[in-house]
Amino acid sequence: MALITNKVTIDCSVPCFMWFYVFCRCSDLLHLAVLHPKKLSVFAVTATAGNVDHGIQYQIKLMYEHNLQRTACNMTYGPFGGVTGHHFICIQSMDGMLMFFEHESYAFGRFLPGFLLPGPLCYCARTDSFITVSSARQVESYKYEALAIAADTESNHSVEQQRNLSGKKLMADWTLVIGEQALDIVFSSFNQCTSSVFVLGERNLYCLKENGQIRFMKKLEYNPSCFLPYTSVSEGTINLLLANHNSVLLVYQDSTLKWASQLSCVPVAVRVGNFQDLKGVVVMLSEEGQLQCSYMGSDPSFFIAPKAEAREINYDDVNNEMKTLQKTIKEATKMQGDQQRLWMTSLEDQLKVTASVSASMDAISVCEPFVAADKLTNTVLFLLLSFSHCM
Repeated sequence: MALITNKVTIDCSVPCFMWFYVFCRCSDLLHLAVLHPKKLSVFAVTATAGNVDHGIQYQIKLMYEHNLQRTACNMTYGPFGGVTGHHFICIQSMDGMLMFFEHESYAFGRFLPGFLLPGPLCYCARTDSFITVSSARQVESYKYEALAIAADTESNHSVEQQRNLSGKKLMADWTLVIGEQALDIVFSSFNQCTSSVFVLGERNLYCLKENGQIRFMKKLEYNPSCFLPYTSVSEGTINLLLANHNSVLLVYQDSTLKWASQLSCVPVAVRVGNFQDLKGVVVMLSEEGQLQCSYMGSDPSFFIAPKAEAREINYDDVNNEMKTLQKTIKEATKMQGDQQRLWMTSLEDQLKVTASVSASMDAISVCEPFVAADKLTNTVLFLLLSFSHCM
């Protein structure tokens, strides 16, 4: 079933991450954090009531920004260290450094051990830890406390200087080998189920507990593009949206497929939005910068055919039934052979071939040799006379 959509094209020429939360020390209002490759900007969003039918108008104002010394890859946010009322920002650079910002101030930076390429990053508030997938194709979790007290690796020290630096060596709290690269990591916490960490791989979907144990795993028969755990409708289960490169949006309840819808594009990000007088809208963004607000349409049919009642097998009845079937097949085969022979016999009776030879034959023609010789002589003489005239 196709989704019913409204489309808007926006400019996505510069890759960036955006989050909307409390990022300013001097205000408890929501702020917009925008990550650029070399800069982090935090804006204040103010709403102005419209006088016409266009509705409310929003304006943004720059509150502060940080110029980054390293190229940024992605970022996450949360109450690092158990703070209340405000959220800090953590940025992962392309060379494997986690940079921590506390509002307008830069706190510290730590390099991840054994880093090669950056992976997705998320923050788990319940355990106060950061979860990522390394180039070793394993999920790794690092406590914020361990990052804070680890040795300072921000400066360009030599090997001997790094050995003499104060602080502990950074170690992962737990690891889990998945054997593939990850596309995204999301920490979900809903009232009707336990907190979980979802990892979307190239061929599998993993649901982990807070300590790294696997709750369940779903093998995918397609190439996924993005996903989102969005709610829990029954106790102990989580519903999630998953889009793939076949332009299909799938709805799962844990590992069970509940719904599928055809899309007009391949989304790279999906969210569930609640607008005025419009709740539960599926918002998707494509690679071309096409923004779609969609809804599922009519209710699906969840009718499931009842299972047949299981009964014990009576081998005597099975043998009798098999003999009866074999006898029926033999009689049908014999009847078919008799019908074929009868049909061939009727064809022989209907088809008759009669050969007749005419009694009067043509006379045998014989060439007279003298006449033929005279004709040959005349021909040779004619050719000689023609040749002499030409000479």
